[in-house]
Amino acid sequence: MKKQYIIPAVFTALLIVIGLLYFIVPDVEISEEENRKLTQLPEFSFGSLFDGSYTSAMGEYMKDQFPFRRSFIEAGGRVSGLLSLGGSEVDMVISTGNMDMGEGETLAKIPTVPKEEKKEKEKKDEKPAPAKIDLADEADYNSRGIIIADNRAMELFGWEYSMLKRYATMVNIIAVAVPDAKVYSLVVPTSVEFYSPVKYHEGRRSQKTAIDGIYGMLAPQVSSVDAYTYLAAAADRYIYFRTDHHWTVRGAYQGYYAFCKAAGLEPVPEDSFSSYNVEGDFLGTLYRYTRKQVLSDDPDTVEVMNFPEVESCVAYTDASMSQSYGAGIIVDPGESTNKYLTFLGGDNPLLHIVTKNKNGRRVAILKDSFGNAFTPFLINHYEEIYALDSRSAGVDIIEFCASHDIDDIIIENYAFAISNKEILGGLDKMVKDSQSYIIQ
Repeated sequence: MKKQYIIPAVFTALLIVIGLLYFIVPDVEISEEENRKLTQLPEFSFGSLFDGSYTSAMGEYMKDQFPFRRSFIEAGGRVSGLLSLGGSEVDMVISTGNMDMGEGETLAKIPTVPKEEKKEKEKKDEKPAPAKIDLADEADYNSRGIIIADNRAMELFGWEYSMLKRYATMVNIIAVAVPDAKVYSLVVPTSVEFYSPVKYHEGRRSQKTAIDGIYGMLAPQVSSVDAYTYLAAAADRYIYFRTDHHWTVRGAYQGYYAFCKAAGLEPVPEDSFSSYNVEGDFLGTLYRYTRKQVLSDDPDTVEVMNFPEVESCVAYTDASMSQSYGAGIIVDPGESTNKYLTFLGGDNPLLHIVTKNKNGRRVAILKDSFGNAFTPFLINHYEEIYALDSRSAGVDIIEFCASHDIDDIIIENYAFAISNKEILGGLDKMVKDSQSYIIQ
């Protein structure tokens, strides 16, 4: 065979082999490494072929189901790790995928099983001083929105005024639409605000500035929850995971404490909770995106507090509460590598908790995944808790609050929610004809 034909022949053979492997190797449903669902084989139709959607879907399918894809990702992570030896800044990462950490995740497989006096306290509270943290001057790794400094991975944050205004408007619309409920806004800062080199959390990267901006635009009907101050004061403790974007249960306690101060409730002292660690190391979302050895060498531990027992905890597929499935306050994550799913079993569309605290008070918390570690603390103050994921619950909040006699609404989201289309879209859909409720 002439030399000029060798390369084309080898290339053609490789294409044939890879094509055959697509038929032989089973499709994978979920990528634990990337913490997301992988694209499945799209259904063919002439309509989708002609409008281009089938071709686009097939492209995503072939990318996600590439034979032995997991091995290639792991190999890429090892190569990337070698390139970063010596602590120099690296501007590369192998296949980070979708950088949005707010997609939602759950342990549960949703089945088709059918459903079988307000006290206000005002207390003056001295704000704690921020903890003193020695910050690195530069990140050891910086790529596509994730930096690593001092063995900690963090998402890079940025804001624009229009983002702050849109989020505050969503909260205000809900507050005006449901005047009989007291509304609280809790925006949770993330670890980059407290542990990154200064240039990554100042100016338009400052979450404190963004949160203060949102709170400054809230309607009089809304009470802001200053979790920032208490998290800053506890920043020298283990309040955020190093390999994951969430807070730990100790961080969630700071958010709970801040909520109690805003709501005039007496917080349960932190040292009154006993606790234990979930079995196994935890390497979270930020490790899965970067695959950096500096993170896997120092994995996280998931601590769980022993919360009060409840009478029942049931998850539902949507706000109609017609289809239910088993749930729990604290759930064994089993074989899942995502140990944060221990809290509430992850992001269920709707979770209804009936506590043994018979005070007649009911709360609806409109939350993202940060709310999973926060929600169990509410057991101490409410008879019923409705934990709603704004991305999937499908709630008409006016109708829902009237039907369930809701006293308080907590709108909890982490700082990145201000640019998260799913969270913002979910909040917007909660109020039909929302434009008529906008406060000028």
